[in-house]
Amino acid sequence: MKLQGPTFCLREWRLTDEAALIKYANNANVSRYLADQFPHPYTQTDAQNWLNFITGVSPVTNFAIDVNGECVGGIGVEFRNGERRKTAHIGYWLAEPFWGKQMMPAATRLMVNYIFDNFDIVRLETGVYHPNTASMRVLEKAGFVKEGIGKKAIFKNGEFYDEHVFALVR
Repeated sequence: MKLQGPTFCLREWRLTDEAALIKYANNANVSRYLADQFPHPYTQTDAQNWLNFITGVSPVTNFAIDVNGECVGGIGVEFRNGERRKTAHIGYWLAEPFWGKQMMPAATRLMVNYIFDNFDIVRLETGVYHPNTASMRVLEKAGFVKEGIGKKAIFKNGEFYDEHVFALVR
């Protein structure tokens, strides 16, 4: 499966993405505002574990961001359960050399359209750690609305962060 963007595509992860994944994910600036399950340092074992887990999963809900045949980031959703079963959480990351090039808003819009067109989901949501204003702008450009702020909702690397909650409802 492949979703074409203006300067990139979203495609299924491949075992051959290992070297690029290590190259770009092993960056403290990338992992700073991501969940703890995205480790730093990002090792060969981390890359192999992720790729072994995600390759071949169906339906596809997690994509590599590909520029000229190289994986430079990722975007995906996790479906909620129970009474929240019509909601999915969206998350993404992008290699630092590609920041500021309008790639993430376009990738997020592609992902939103794919999820709403192919799954019984009415709400996409995510949280952004303050002060990650770049990610907040990505979401706003993709049509998400800030619904609120959870004070000291995140504790990472010995620090508390406020969490800005964004959602897109169809």
